[in-house]
Amino acid sequence: MRKQYTKVLKTVFHQKLFRTRVDLGITQEEMAYKLAMASRTYVDLDHGKTCCSALTLALFLIYICADPLGFLEELRDAFERENSQAA
Repeated sequence: MRKQYTKVLKTVFHQKLFRTRVDLGITQEEMAYKLAMASRTYVDLDHGKTCCSALTLALFLIYICADPLGFLEELRDAFERENSQAA
């Protein structure tokens, strides 16, 4: 089950990260700087190729996400959908 949750987190986080960056009107390099990571690492996140680390998720929620609770609710809903499909 953990693999499925990781896949869901990767998908939901990638979509939110991309939307947020576009809404803020900043480049991938600027977002990478805000998340204290290398630009290449950010590009993989931005394209949904990798999953975020706990630190990246925390930095995003604390410093960048306009509605952290809303994002966590969206993530919970996605986890619950995945859980119901697996059952």
